[in-house]
Amino acid sequence: MDTLYQVGSAVLLLVGVLYPLGAIYMMMKFLGREDLPRPSPAYMMLHFVLIATVPLAGILGGFAGFAPTLWESPVIRMIVYGAGVLSVVAFAMLFVSSRARQPDRSE
Repeated sequence: MDTLYQVGSAVLLLVGVLYPLGAIYMMMKFLGREDLPRPSPAYMMLHFVLIATVPLAGILGGFAGFAPTLWESPVIRMIVYGAGVLSVVAFAMLFVSSRARQPDRSE
């Protein structure tokens, strides 16, 4: 179980480091295309919230997995929980908004 816990912590660290790099790269590619319309400010704000909260939750959660004394701090725990919940809410809002932007294919 201890090995699984450490692997999970390492995965959290990797996600926390790699997600913002990938998200910024994809945003740069999307905004650089002239043939596509510009996204709304609310859609961009969701991406910026995710770029901020996913690394915060991932990196702090990963470090807390490797150093359990860090997890004992109520401040760190609340930051990780808050960033995690905000990330999940932002992903859900992004999913709903991207589904609403797609054309209706029911016909």
